[in-house]
Amino acid sequence: MIKNTVMSVLAIVAALSASTAMADTLADIKARDKLIVGVKNDYAPYGYLNDKGETVGFEIELAKYVAKELLGSEDKIELVPVVAANRIEFLTAGRIDAIFATLGITAEREKVIDFTTQYVSAGGPSVLMAGAAKISKWEELKGRQVCGIQGSYFNKKMTEEFGIELVNFKSQPEAYRALKDNRCIGMVFDDMTLQMKLREPDWSSYKIAVAPYEFAPMAGGLRKGETAFREAVDKAIHKAEGEGKLIEWEKKFGMPASDYIAQRAKAAASAN
Repeated sequence: MIKNTVMSVLAIVAALSASTAMADTLADIKARDKLIVGVKNDYAPYGYLNDKGETVGFEIELAKYVAKELLGSEDKIELVPVVAANRIEFLTAGRIDAIFATLGITAEREKVIDFTTQYVSAGGPSVLMAGAAKISKWEELKGRQVCGIQGSYFNKKMTEEFGIELVNFKSQPEAYRALKDNRCIGMVFDDMTLQMKLREPDWSSYKIAVAPYEFAPMAGGLRKGETAFREAVDKAIHKAEGEGKLIEWEKKFGMPASDYIAQRAKAAASAN
């Protein structure tokens, strides 16, 4: 009986602690008057450094919009550079409040973090290779060394299903350099980024040799159980969609028009 009572008390305490934790992040953000967001700064068009050394991009605009909705100004934000290998670690360790950094929704990640409403349906991985390359299918890459990025959600599929020998790097510049140095026959990464890379003069002799096999939803990442914060962020995202902001940012950063974003904008506008 005593044991059951103790267990009940502990359960109540845990529930109360969880409820407090759910409100803490939003309350902390408002108390410090600043939103701290993990973003990419090497990943055009979502987050990258412009010619002035400023971090800009589609997800940077979205993060600033969320800050404006939460705190009244888009300037009340701190952008923390992250890469695929450390973004979730930064979030769970409390170093950032949220992730807006090309975060694909996967079942494995859902065990560790919560996702905001999804806002992009991005082309999955493709393979960038020299223009003379004869390879055009994923199966033809079996046993070949291909450059990749640590922490990419598709890495496991690359090695286990396609038998690719991945040569992983922490950042894109390292991987691009390795490809040009012929340390691998190609680079596997998300199709949008590789397509943007081909627009650069130095990459005119390269091509997308192997096309994506899927389109994957992308969303922001939040710590588990932060209901109030997630609802506030989702509300901001839906408002931005309804105002046509995501379509505006697509055009601003040279992204191809997405039916997915257009459809979500229409639905959000109707709901407002």
